[in-house]
Amino acid sequence: MNNKIVKTISSVILLSLLSTTANSKALRSPVQTGDEIIIAKGDIPTPIKYQSIISHYMSYVIAQLDLMIQQLDILQRAINQQQLMDAQAAYISAHQYYEMVRPIIMLFGNTDRVMNSTADYYLQREQDYRFIGFHRVEYFLFDQKNLTLASPAAEELLTKAKDLRKRMATESIEIPKLVQASADFMEMILETKLAGKEQLYSQSDITDIAANIAGSEKIIELITPFINKDTLTSLTRNYAAINKILDNYRLTNNTYQLYSKLSQHDKMDLFSLISQQAERLAELRAQMDVDVYYKY
Repeated sequence: MNNKIVKTISSVILLSLLSTTANSKALRSPVQTGDEIIIAKGDIPTPIKYQSIISHYMSYVIAQLDLMIQQLDILQRAINQQQLMDAQAAYISAHQYYEMVRPIIMLFGNTDRVMNSTADYYLQREQDYRFIGFHRVEYFLFDQKNLTLASPAAEELLTKAKDLRKRMATESIEIPKLVQASADFMEMILETKLAGKEQLYSQSDITDIAANIAGSEKIIELITPFINKDTLTSLTRNYAAINKILDNYRLTNNTYQLYSKLSQHDKMDLFSLISQQAERLAELRAQMDVDVYYKY
């Protein structure tokens, strides 16, 4: 073997070792040699004082998913019995329960994209083979009014819903993500629902907005002991103002009028109130000292 080949092989080996060393160093934890505070980034286990809150909330998530599955079962039976209006009502209720915990579902992979993507995600819109889940069922029930086409779509959605429920029963989240979810509900309303872009065919966006508000309130209810009194008063007042507007459109305990009935004046008021609430809720992690960094 000539010297040139030997040098080339040696260079390759050296580069490989340097790369391995660099990568190892990047993954290595800092050596703790004193009493200084170590800053750790990532999903550090939730402190004990918050663990009961997490447990309670995950039980709440499962309860909402169970209610969602019940409504999807009713939806499937209504389709089989050729009862379009009953199927439509069950769809709206099922999606409402989904929306009450949706920010938590979004933490786990692409589940939300699979179950809840709208047609505008895809170039071919409703004709795209990837357009499945809630809004495909909605499209067949409200736009096409075709129970024959709705049946397999609803059956597939029910299967995915049951799989989601099984997965969530084994999952948990950390306290910063729970606190952040309270604000995420507000952002979801501002991004799509307040403009009527979520439920394009059923126009049930007001029902979904109410579900998001209720989901956010549930989190605040659980973490109340850890929230500054003045902040809590402000949050509670804002929730009440939002709900007062929504109550003007309430039909039953769980359903609301069509989005087209929402006045421009109320849209503007809701936009202002929900924007303020989103900002206040986004500050909670820092106020509670539960940001993505923990101090040890």
